[in-house]
This record gives sequence, C-alpha cells and structure tokens, in this order.
Amino acid sequence: MLKLESFQEFLNEGTKLAPGELKKSATGGPYVGKARTEILANKIRKQEPLTLAKGGEFLVIDIQAGLESIAQFEKDGKAFKLIGKNGTEISSSDLLKTPEFGGGAGAGGGTASTAIGESAQCVWMAAMLDIGKAMPIESFTDEVLTKAFKKVSVGKTSLKEILGIDESWKVSSYITAQYAIQNRIIEKGMTFHRDDDLMKAVYSAKNVAFKNNDFKPLPDDKWNPGDIWVVDTDFKLDELNTTTVEDLNDDILDLYLQKRLVGISLKKVAKGAKGVEKNVERPPETEDYRYSAGHIKALKRGEWYTTKANYITHKDGQLDIRANSAFGSHKVEIKGKGARGGGASWGVMSDAAKRIYKTQLPKNSALKKEAQQIAKGDKKAIANFTKMLQTVDKKISEDDVKKEIANLGKNSAIWIHGKLGGLYVINLIAKGGNKANKFITQLINYAGSSTSDSSAYIILKEK
Repeated sequence: MLKLESFQEFLNEGTKLAPGELKKSATGGPYVGKARTEILANKIRKQEPLTLAKGGEFLVIDIQAGLESIAQFEKDGKAFKLIGKNGTEISSSDLLKTPEFGGGAGAGGGTASTAIGESAQCVWMAAMLDIGKAMPIESFTDEVLTKAFKKVSVGKTSLKEILGIDESWKVSSYITAQYAIQNRIIEKGMTFHRDDDLMKAVYSAKNVAFKNNDFKPLPDDKWNPGDIWVVDTDFKLDELNTTTVEDLNDDILDLYLQKRLVGISLKKVAKGAKGVEKNVERPPETEDYRYSAGHIKALKRGEWYTTKANYITHKDGQLDIRANSAFGSHKVEIKGKGARGGGASWGVMSDAAKRIYKTQLPKNSALKKEAQQIAKGDKKAIANFTKMLQTVDKKISEDDVKKEIANLGKNSAIWIHGKLGGLYVINLIAKGGNKANKFITQLINYAGSSTSDSSAYIILKEK
C-alpha cells in the first residue's frame, strides 16, 4: 500500500500524457475513439490552452512547430517540445491527460470515475460505522466492504467497481468517513444514497417547489450539490413541504440540523478532511455585492466595437457576458471574489431579471432575429442598438454604429448578437442601486451554489 504522504503529489499531478499515453486513442470522454495526437493538434490549431499535469495552463504560440512535432511523434513515438509565449518550452509529457483525452484520475476517469468514487464513499462510511472509526485502513477488506455494500443504495454502480478503486480513492474514502463520524455528520442507523430513487425524489421535490413559486427550477447541483445523501431510517419523503421554495428549504435545513437528511458534497482528500457547511442560516445567508458600472469595451484596451463581450464591475470583481458560440446562448463568467470558477446562464440572468426587476430579458431566438435586422440596416433596430450603447457612452452616434457594422463584413450578425445580449443586461441594471446590487448578487451566488434559493448541505474536502 502506498504511504499517505505520497498522495498529495499524486493528486496534484494526475496522469501525464507520456508517449505511451499520447500514442493511444481516447477510451472515454467527448472524443472517444479519436487519436490523442489528433485531439492535441486540434487544440493547438484552435489556440485552446493545454492543461499541465503539475497545475496551470500552457498556450502553444508556435502552432506550425507544434503540428510538425506531433507528425514526427507519430513516426518515432518520442516526447517533443512545445513552444509558448516568449520562447518558453514544455515537453509533451508535461501535459495532463484530461477528460478530453479520455483521461481522469483514480477509478477510471471523468463521470464514471466520479460515480464510482462517490459510491465507494457510501460503502466506506457504512463499513466504518460497522467496525469502528479507530480501525486501521487495512481492516477494510473486500469482505468488510461487501457486507457494507448491502446497506447502501448507489444506482447502477457495481460492487466490483467499488472494490476496484485505486489506493488514493481508498485513502480518501477512509479519511472522509473518519471525519464524518468524528464530527457526528453520520451515525449508526443512517443509510447512504447516490443516484437512486430516494435521491432522485428529493430533487424532484425541488422541481415541484420551484414550479409552485412560478420560478424556473435551479439545476440540481445549484440547489443542492450533494453528491451523496445520508438519511436517517425514520425519514419519510412526505416530510418535505413543496408548497413554496422557502417551505422546502426550511424543511431541508431542519432535517439537516437534526441529521436526518444530509446532502454531502465530496472532494477527494489525501492527508486530512474538513467540513464546510453551506446555507445553514435561516433564511440562508448570501453575501451581498455592490454594483459599480457596466462596460461595453474591455477594461484595459480597445473600443466598444473591438469586443463582442460586455462587462460589469462591482466592488470585489468583474462579470463578463458573452455568447457561448456563434448565435449561441449568452453566459456570464464570474471573476474575482465569489468566482469559484463558476458562471451563470442566460436563463439564470433572465430569471433574476424577472424576480428583481419584474421584467423579461429577450429569448436567444429574439436576440438572433434582432441582430440580423441590425446587420441588414433596419433603422429601428439600429436606433435601439445605438441607444443601449449610449447608456454607457453618450458620444456614440448612429453613424458610428453603421460605420463599424459595415466594417464587420459578412459575419456582422454573429458579432452583433454577441454584443446585444450583454447590452440588454447592462441597460437593465445601469441605474445601479439596491436592485442592481441584488441582481449581480444573485448571479455571483448562483455561480457558487449559494443563492437564496439553495438548500443546506456540507462539503467534505481537503483540510
């Protein structure tokens, strides 16, 4: 068995794209069956950053040299150099085998690995409650875990898959289970669930409550990102009041505090665990953010017509609004305080507008139609577009707009569409004040799974 001290490095670095890995085809992920060299070449061509095994990203600047090196690799199978900004170099072996390459750590990569790891955690928790938290990790034999497997409900994940997790997942499961017992998060008499009828029923109750409020339901992991649910044997689903979202979240909080229904978000650990409770205040406490200004050009360079993105600044950071793709739905990316690597969709922005401003943002189909009208020179559409730009910069004239649209050429409608979505948002909140603060707070907290509509849960992660 590997020593615990070695796992932090293992987790930080993951599996590298060594020559033996790079010469294979992806066995999972979005490009299953495609040669990994082809996946890498496409990322280089598209100027997409590459993930390093040690952490961070690397952008290949010398595209031609990179493609030639890949072609040579297909002949000799030797690791090669990739050249980045200011002549910096990395080896192809420094790259991480991310899910795009059919990668992923531990039990098998990607979603399947996550399912097995979370299911294994259920089994290890049940097993530890059976034989005691003081027992060494070696005590958790296949026989002990097999017995515990009969006490959990983990959907389609099999016992064979759970018993087959690697050493790092076993250590993570052991440490996390110990912490959960020591801190009375779990105790005897509880059952453990992942992707089963009970867990699905809890999220179905959420959908009912949101519909009863005439609200668009939050996605499951935004309302409660519990990877597993731990339930006391006397809990009944009809205890959940779905009359309103507030009623349901009150019940979830009460049950959480009583340790009768507990959503647990899991993070793989190596040396020690800690718990972070979320949404356990009544009502759930959300952090407030103060709107500063809307921006139609990048904050440090360019003009309004050099970027199809729009920006909102607040006291602690920035929100970037852009379309996901050509004529695709818009998304806001949260940067700075509260970011947590998250974002919020156009649907979330529309829902916030409805709640706070009692108004509707245009649907994406309407934005596309309006963008095409502007591109064709429709006077009314151009006037509206100009008026929204003038909310931020009064110096912009209709003649300026017509000139820059003409310069865009055949792809003008795509560019305009990208700009248009963010302009509607900026115009909605431009006056600032309490409503603008509430609006951006809703988006930022949504990205962190801690909106006022989210429910109580606990995160178990590295100490």
